[in-house]
Amino acid sequence: MQAKDPSGATCPRCARALPPGTAKVCVYCGALLRTVGPASLSVSLGLASDPLIGATVGGRFKVEELIGQGGMGKVYRARHLALDRLVCLKMLKPALLEDPTVVGRFEREAMAASRLNHPNRIQVLDFGRNEADGALYLVMEYVQGKDLRAVLRDEWPVPEERLCRIMAQVLAALGEAHARHVIHRDLKPENIMIEQRRDHPDFVKVLDFGIAKILDSDLPGLTRADVVCGTPQYMAPEQATGGKLDARCDLYAVGVMLYQMVTSHLPFDGDSSMDVLTRQVHEPPVPPRKRQPGAPISQRMESLILHVLSKDPARRPQSAEELRQLLLAVPQENVAAAQRPAHDLRSAVPTEPRRSSQRAKTPANAPERARKRLPSSAIAGGAAVALLAGLAWRWQRSNHGRPMLRMSAVAMPGSRDAARATELVRSAAERDAAGDQGAALDLLLQAVEADPENGEAHYRLGGFFRGSQPERARQEYAAAKRLDAKKYGAAVDAILKGP
Repeated sequence: MQAKDPSGATCPRCARALPPGTAKVCVYCGALLRTVGPASLSVSLGLASDPLIGATVGGRFKVEELIGQGGMGKVYRARHLALDRLVCLKMLKPALLEDPTVVGRFEREAMAASRLNHPNRIQVLDFGRNEADGALYLVMEYVQGKDLRAVLRDEWPVPEERLCRIMAQVLAALGEAHARHVIHRDLKPENIMIEQRRDHPDFVKVLDFGIAKILDSDLPGLTRADVVCGTPQYMAPEQATGGKLDARCDLYAVGVMLYQMVTSHLPFDGDSSMDVLTRQVHEPPVPPRKRQPGAPISQRMESLILHVLSKDPARRPQSAEELRQLLLAVPQENVAAAQRPAHDLRSAVPTEPRRSSQRAKTPANAPERARKRLPSSAIAGGAAVALLAGLAWRWQRSNHGRPMLRMSAVAMPGSRDAARATELVRSAAERDAAGDQGAALDLLLQAVEADPENGEAHYRLGGFFRGSQPERARQEYAAAKRLDAKKYGAAVDAILKGP
């Protein structure tokens, strides 16, 4: 145990002794301290009148402090007497024991916990009923840190590399849950705890599987199929409409949190829950760099967020692992792009001739001389283009019933327009997020035409053709992997191995 400060004041969240002074927040975890001193702190949190303080629950857990409460019950910091270890004790209100839905949430969280074993998921240690009053309790590991909401409040803007590292851990925990047929359904910053460990800064714990959906369970559903369950601001469109859910609804919630982390705003909010749900279903998100122009948001991050926030689940990444790989590739691509301009600018941007004074003295008949000095390769190239155009015209006259192939679909030497292709891909992501798949597909085809070596365009086309043209989708995915194996290799392998 840590040594106590002589004043006796401790943080209500992390239980560490507070240094002398009048700080308003805990220097260790950032928790708000309304007053200073043990007596006033207890009164401000309502601890003095709580009958459970000092009591022992389940014969093993001594309750020390109230650290949170809500409509379902209270959350305490307690100590495991046998192990002398701090734990988090969630107690259901005795008055709610007759409500099968609320009791079902407790049982659901315990069942979900029994299936999952991942370092980034909060560990549930025990579940039972208190003999004194019959209340249900859930015992979890005690995390000394602060939730993602507090990180955004206190430390925004969060560097992209850091947010990618945080959310990759969230996706790792989700990948384990989804593999065990468990969907979280209520992901939000309040349910993501960030712990600063000596050997691992920003260690993540995913909390609260209280409304988790267990796909292969015989446990009765907590609600009817058409009832919305979750937090509106983080709900996928299919969740907002009471539709059939799968793991991709959790990925949408991750997309919302990513949007919030880079812009400090929610993509959809409103005056009421119904207003928010309506926007989730019908409105496209404002692109992050338009929503927060001054924020350090890379184009790759913006494109990925819009991809994850697609209204149609089939347009999103199809697994937590696929999204995790795409997310981890963002900072790598940003570093590579920062190192690239030194070459690209020399080869792509025309430079001014050094001897500008000589050019100013060029005689008036210089254009004529220049035409005379045209290299034979340029003359031959022009003749070849003219010949191809003539042959195409003759073929078209003799084949009225057949459509003529567009010559621009074949990349001619020097015809790559990487900048235009990148802009087209970005526009396609916006149209896709807005639900206009036809326009998005057309923009992606134009992007490949402008630059056949744009890996992102091929990857997105693979997603479009995945359900309708499997062989075409396979070709597009293979092209994306060939062009950028570091960014798309693992994701493509995961997709192609799927059913």
